[in-house]
Amino acid sequence: MKGLSFGLAVASFVTGLCSAFLWYRASRVQIIPIWVKSGHMEPVDPTLAHAEWIVAQLEAATKSGDLNRKAAGWTAATVILTTLSTLAGAV
Repeated sequence: MKGLSFGLAVASFVTGLCSAFLWYRASRVQIIPIWVKSGHMEPVDPTLAHAEWIVAQLEAATKSGDLNRKAAGWTAATVILTTLSTLAGAV
């Protein structure tokens, strides 16, 4: 059972690293306005400029949320594998 416990512990370590990496990426999402992405100048009309900033914020929030959702799944897998490793080591 020690081999199984060790294998599960290694798997939980890997899944933990995956979740940490995804949460790191989620925290580093930048808000980039549309005019910067397309290589144009900032709109002269303040209403258009504000609207493009809002769109950029929504896009960044969506991307960050997707990464957070994936990281939460990997964290759940880490908890399950760690629990299984502990139970296998106790037997």
